[in-house]
Amino acid sequence: MKIGILTFHGSINEGAVMQCYSLCHRLMNDFPDAKIEVIDYHMPRIQKIYEISIKNYLSSGGIRSRFRKVLHLILAPSLIKQMKSRESAFEMCTNLLPLSPETIVDDGTEELFNYINNHYDIVVSGSDAIWNYNVRGFPNPYFLSDSIHIPKLSYAASCYGMAYEKIPEEEKKQISRILSSYYFLGVRDDESAKFAQSIGCSVATVHTCDPTVFLDLNDLPVNIEKLREKMKKRGFDFHKPAIGVMSGNKMCKMARRLYGSAYQIVALQAPSIYADVNLHDLSPYEWSRIFSFFKLTITSFFHGTLVSLRNGVPVIAIALESEYSKNHMTKVQDFLRRVGLEDCYVHTDFKKAGLAAIKQKADQLLNSEDMREIILKRMEREAQSVAVFTQEIERLRQEKEDSYDY
Repeated sequence: MKIGILTFHGSINEGAVMQCYSLCHRLMNDFPDAKIEVIDYHMPRIQKIYEISIKNYLSSGGIRSRFRKVLHLILAPSLIKQMKSRESAFEMCTNLLPLSPETIVDDGTEELFNYINNHYDIVVSGSDAIWNYNVRGFPNPYFLSDSIHIPKLSYAASCYGMAYEKIPEEEKKQISRILSSYYFLGVRDDESAKFAQSIGCSVATVHTCDPTVFLDLNDLPVNIEKLREKMKKRGFDFHKPAIGVMSGNKMCKMARRLYGSAYQIVALQAPSIYADVNLHDLSPYEWSRIFSFFKLTITSFFHGTLVSLRNGVPVIAIALESEYSKNHMTKVQDFLRRVGLEDCYVHTDFKKAGLAAIKQKADQLLNSEDMREIILKRMEREAQSVAVFTQEIERLRQEKEDSYDY
């Protein structure tokens, strides 16, 4: 049996790489006789949008945001070079995924869907926000169309960030028809379940957790001693408690304001002048292990939240305010609710509003002796949601085997 996975695997995003890695390895472990491949699919117009350049860096955001970015480039002229170095590290990491032997680079779907039909017995779309086509446009390749003739399943698919209630009626009909032809519809969050229901999909959705929830931290291509050496060179003090911050200057400044020098502040993803240690250029695999060195993580990122918790490290999740969040539950909020940690989701302007509540909750988490055990038990319970998905694959595998007997 050969299973193809279609997801966001080539993004310069730690969570995107790790969700793909984790799902692949779970299927490899559960179906050792199967061939598992990540379909190496790329859309040129998307690659162009996310290409690292000064032009692209300055193109997003309003006037004030662009002004801050110009100022940032003046103060940190090596920023673009650092970003390109990070991109190279990601390319090396994605090459460790079980990629398909053929790379498909196409803005359309015909070549992709023909490849799927000709090379796999089952195709899985997901996880991640593959159903949000705000940028990719419609038709969205991650909606596996009627032209695919093998069993189609989604795992932890999400439409996060897309105002699905505003989709044109004709698109709703097409998506409904496509999703209704799936054998299994695993969704990551309640908003995605509502989306499928709102378009009239005839296949019931099933909650399936993000793959990083069951990420095997002991089975990562990371040399811990080399990671510790890298941390030491950057100034990390292994004898002093640390708070990890995954966001940027504002969040690091807030953490410094709350805790002064009592904790060393470690900046992930983006360097910060307010951090004691900058570890913004870790590989996704190193990034997945770095959280274990922290007493607390402060972040607004979804996968930063999940992977910190996977390491048993508590999180203060800062709410992202957006047009989407005004009318929909955010993905971080949805997840924390599922694991009973919704009180770790906080709103703040990083200056005054919410700071007292953040400090109170952070102190509680930092001083709790059994928080690690509580977190790991709740993550393990959430991880059990993958079982219904693997059971469906096993059913399809057995069905295929039985067909050979006739």
